[in-house]
Amino acid sequence: MPVIQVRNRLRRSESVTGATVQLARPGLPAPITATTNNGGVANLVTTGLADGAYTLTITPAATTADPVGPAIGNAASPDRIFRSLRVDVTLTATSIATATVPVSEIPNGTVAVTANAPMVASLQPVWMRSPNSRTRGHDVSGIIIHHTGGPTIGGALEEFLNNQTSAHYLIDTDGQIVKMVLDARAASHAGVARWNGDSSVNARTIGIEIVNATGAYPAVQYTALTGLLTRLRAAFPTLDPWYVIGHSDVAVNDSERLGRKSGDPGLEFEWARVEALGLGMSASATPIAPTLYAGFFSTFPTESLRLGDNDARRQFGGSRRPTLVGDPLRELQTDLQTIGYEAGHPDGDFGQKTHFAVMMFQEHFFAGGRGHKAPDGRVDQQTAMKIKAVVVQKAVSQMTRALPTAPAGAAPAGR
Repeated sequence: MPVIQVRNRLRRSESVTGATVQLARPGLPAPITATTNNGGVANLVTTGLADGAYTLTITPAATTADPVGPAIGNAASPDRIFRSLRVDVTLTATSIATATVPVSEIPNGTVAVTANAPMVASLQPVWMRSPNSRTRGHDVSGIIIHHTGGPTIGGALEEFLNNQTSAHYLIDTDGQIVKMVLDARAASHAGVARWNGDSSVNARTIGIEIVNATGAYPAVQYTALTGLLTRLRAAFPTLDPWYVIGHSDVAVNDSERLGRKSGDPGLEFEWARVEALGLGMSASATPIAPTLYAGFFSTFPTESLRLGDNDARRQFGGSRRPTLVGDPLRELQTDLQTIGYEAGHPDGDFGQKTHFAVMMFQEHFFAGGRGHKAPDGRVDQQTAMKIKAVVVQKAVSQMTRALPTAPAGAAPAGR
């Protein structure tokens, strides 16, 4: 009599209760069926069955084949939803001798057969409800992309299930996605954060955590991420395409200075893949005149605006330059705020808030191999031109969003 142990693939201490286990093959009058008990164990009565190949199907009480996204889970859903799993097995003397997961089923789970022990089936979860969520109070307007800071998904799962933080989605190293908080509820993923002068970041955003400690993100994770972003965009018409950013772009400390989550999702993350979807911040391809920032870079093309510079004292690039006309630092701070970064009040003083806002801008726009230098918080000519190009593109993005959408089937103007 085969004994089947069914458990959570990502949390092996969790049994899957109430799953239907069926053994079948052509010519068998009816499948041999059993249901897992509170310990996740099912006993199949195989007495009288002939040796040979069979198909074992495990169907959890709550299961779905849908892609992970807005369609997964609702307020009435149980705390766990799994994929179903089909396994090719061979029966010898009424016992399961071998078990193999077909290639098409590999994303759905794994099996292991050990002599004189239950066959273990581990099912892929797609929904694991975190207790750490609350009502939003705002429409979804943004998405924050994070990395977990750990090499495997287990640490993040335990964090979101047992501690005070959470995210809506977790993308594993193999591209599998686990949903943990309903999109309609706020997750605790951003912490203390500000964007566009607004501190209600958690209430307005969906958090996506990607399992990554360091190094390049694998292609399967980008495929999973871009698919998820596409589904979220379709589900939330209130989403601002520009407001798809990184945790480092918004996370501030208690004094509202950026840099608290520097490196999240980090310099290896390829924002170009997000931008290719028409999402996220981007830079205009329109050439930027070198006269930007009061002509500082026209006069001093190899210098950088930096920490300690000040409009009122006429200190720019670390030196007194009394002949420079204008307020380049106030202009820089205004541009950073226009993009969305928390840079402090535009007061013309290149202080810590401005320094870290520049550094987080560089972490974003110099990531994925696009940077000409390591992020250092100094505004050289290339950084300055990139900031201006992003400001220009944001204006275009806002103008595009403001345009009325023509009704379906409407004839183009002038016809």
